[in-house]
Amino acid sequence: MTPAPKTEQPPFDTSLLGVAVAAAEHYGLERTPAETFVLSGHAFALNIHPDLCPSGPYCWDFPRSLGLLANLGLEMRELGTLLPTADPGDKRRLEESVRQELERGAVCSLLHLDHQLVTGSDAESFVLARPWGPEPPSTPARLTFGTWAECQSGPPVAFFRLGPCTPRSATPLVDAVDFAIEAWRQPDGMTEAPYRFGPEGYDLWLAALGNGEIDEHGNWWNASVWGECRAFAGRYFGEGPRDAVPEWLDLAESRALGERYSAVAGRLRDVSDRTRSNRARHDLVAEARDIEADCIERLERLRSR
Repeated sequence: MTPAPKTEQPPFDTSLLGVAVAAAEHYGLERTPAETFVLSGHAFALNIHPDLCPSGPYCWDFPRSLGLLANLGLEMRELGTLLPTADPGDKRRLEESVRQELERGAVCSLLHLDHQLVTGSDAESFVLARPWGPEPPSTPARLTFGTWAECQSGPPVAFFRLGPCTPRSATPLVDAVDFAIEAWRQPDGMTEAPYRFGPEGYDLWLAALGNGEIDEHGNWWNASVWGECRAFAGRYFGEGPRDAVPEWLDLAESRALGERYSAVAGRLRDVSDRTRSNRARHDLVAEARDIEADCIERLERLRSR
């Protein structure tokens, strides 16, 4: 049995950040979940497929966000990605590299349909965290060596190593705010067609709800993930940044931002309610978009001081 570092993956809907928060806790980085969401830039992401496919939270340029994660002193590096049908020899080599990292005490994770911590291995398989318990089946409890049978019906399997690093910036909040503004004003570079990011993602969401033909599961999941991201932005700004605060952000401005991002989170939380009509959800998404646009305008004004 190969043990993994003693850490647990919290049950965040944003599973990538669940992995990151667990790793930060393991390495004693003393960062709150709200800091991890905001300073990584993930709190400001929103990626939408025209049909509201639940793949939206995964199919964007999240490695850019991982670059900001390094500002917190945490580096997430890809070890390799293979299809479940890949050559057995290629899979064995990737499996061995993951086992070696675990033996060195590193935190490792897997991405298939969701991000999961690799909590250890035995003679037959990797043991995986299941942040939401036995359901949904997209988070298997194990990955069998050689066959990867648990992932045969899905997309490629990617493995990552998370380790401590020297923070890359002395101004992580400034970098995160710049990312938020760029993601809103220049969203094309954040994702690929047919997905759309930021305000264009909101437009796709509104169009899908207006047409009345949506992926109900996808609507729920996008609202859950992106609403959680905005909730942590609301918490971060509402409490006030703890360190490396730029001179242009005073506590009153920070709390005002916190209230606005919390309002976006509330609207999206209501959008996830499956009992609401598409008309009601359309109006809520429109309100969330307009409030978030105001947040970006506030950040731009502050940043220009």
